[in-house]
Amino acid sequence: MENMLEKKMVTKQQKSEKLSKFAEILSRLRKERGISQKKAASDLGISQALLSHYEKGIRECGLDFVIKCSEYYGVTTDYLLGVSDSRNGVDIAYISAFESGEGSSLQTLAQASNILLKMLATSKDVSTGKCINDYYTLCIYRGALTMAKAGILPKELFKLDFNLGRELVSAAMAIEDARFVFIEDKSRTGTDLSEKTALHSIIENAEEHILTSLYLE
Repeated sequence: MENMLEKKMVTKQQKSEKLSKFAEILSRLRKERGISQKKAASDLGISQALLSHYEKGIRECGLDFVIKCSEYYGVTTDYLLGVSDSRNGVDIAYISAFESGEGSSLQTLAQASNILLKMLATSKDVSTGKCINDYYTLCIYRGALTMAKAGILPKELFKLDFNLGRELVSAAMAIEDARFVFIEDKSRTGTDLSEKTALHSIIENAEEHILTSLYLE
């Protein structure tokens, strides 16, 4: 009998601690965004009085409200409930290990990327710099997309469907590849033939369209 009573007391204490943690995090997230309690309550579809009770840990909310809050504040439900310290689902221990240099290959990649981006920032060639920047951004997006599909990153980070995002980023990277070709090889200036045919006109129009579409200078 005593064991059962002790278990009930422990369970009640744990429940109280979880509720208190949720209340603390809920209140902190609102204050971090500089939102009034009235505004947050309105956006979340509840009364200010009820939100106040939730933030003070006086009342326990339902799962639907937890999900709604996680979407509203852009954090995972695990973070909101105090189960995880990661707001977006990324393994903080892994990130810490990487930053401490335990992952040598990743650290080399990060350092090389940093050098490249610093060189771009100081380069006077604006058009080439933008091209590299856009391509690099797309590469990171493609990598993040793959990590999300593998369950390493939360899918909530992405607005696009995974398959659609993969197709679109591949197309965008192909366009950047085309920009590289024009930047790297500017030797072609067109035909030297004096006689202009219909085929010449079509080729000129097509190339003009390509160049205009790619925003090349």
